[in-house]
Amino acid sequence: MKRVAITGISGYLGTQILKLLDQDKDVETVVGVDIRPPNYSTNKLKFYSRDVREPLIDIFAKNNVDSAFHLAFVLPPNFRVDAHDINTRGSQSFLSACEATSVEALFYQSSHTVYGANADNPAFISEDQPLRPTPEFPYGQDKAEVDLMFQEYAKTHPKQSVTIVRVVSVVGPQAGPSGLNVLFMPVTIHVSGYNPGWQFIFEDDLARLDVTLVKERRSGIFNAGAEGALPYKDMLKATGKPSLGLPSCLWRFLIAFSWKTGIQKKSPAGGLEYMKYPIILSTEKLAKITNFKFTMNSREALKSYMDSKLASAKSAKAS
Repeated sequence: MKRVAITGISGYLGTQILKLLDQDKDVETVVGVDIRPPNYSTNKLKFYSRDVREPLIDIFAKNNVDSAFHLAFVLPPNFRVDAHDINTRGSQSFLSACEATSVEALFYQSSHTVYGANADNPAFISEDQPLRPTPEFPYGQDKAEVDLMFQEYAKTHPKQSVTIVRVVSVVGPQAGPSGLNVLFMPVTIHVSGYNPGWQFIFEDDLARLDVTLVKERRSGIFNAGAEGALPYKDMLKATGKPSLGLPSCLWRFLIAFSWKTGIQKKSPAGGLEYMKYPIILSTEKLAKITNFKFTMNSREALKSYMDSKLASAKSAKAS
């Protein structure tokens, strides 16, 4: 792995991976593609400001890219842009560039949401489980659609290494609220009668894992999540805020109404299912194939995130 391309390099994970590659003596060049430059600078970086939906073949060919990470992904729903179009057409543009330039190793950052928050989920979900993204939750649906695109590409391009990593919620000092918006509301919410487990992964662990899999040319699909899972209500208690519990049907009505009327733009009604049903990933396959070690379990990873956010809040209040 000497000449590495990263789409979405200015994003949360892209920047983390860029920092790792900057420290890797084997890596000569990092080709970054995004609409804005990353906030991390290195002499190894060759940055291209480009919408990922536009052709990328010229960039990959000019830099003789041998390994490529596809991280460009807009969190839907996004009212400023067509997230679905960017996510799907951007992924196709990436795959076309990899095909035309015979990139040796391709990587796609998928998500545990492709399995869906379903009442009949097994206790531990393995990679061979069907993709059943939650209805009315566009993020999981887009992730699943692109996941299948990469699976199909892998079947038709056996000489190239294609790695898909389905990761749980990523947390750490650098993480934004993202899927944990509920923790930052004045009053947190839960569904009466439900207390699902939530699994996490520390941000540094994920970046190291992604780079390791590509360097070692580990093709295939891998679940990624730290050990353990936290009960949802334990997470809410950690915020120190009051929590409002209502029946599922009432929450669904309220969330759907507030979403449709624009009162809130955090989540459509489908997001409610993640407060009811767990998606706990089995990482048995990852453990068997690699020697990768996580530095934090789920509880420790979430604590690092919460401690950072609480410290920032106190600092802001003091100033």
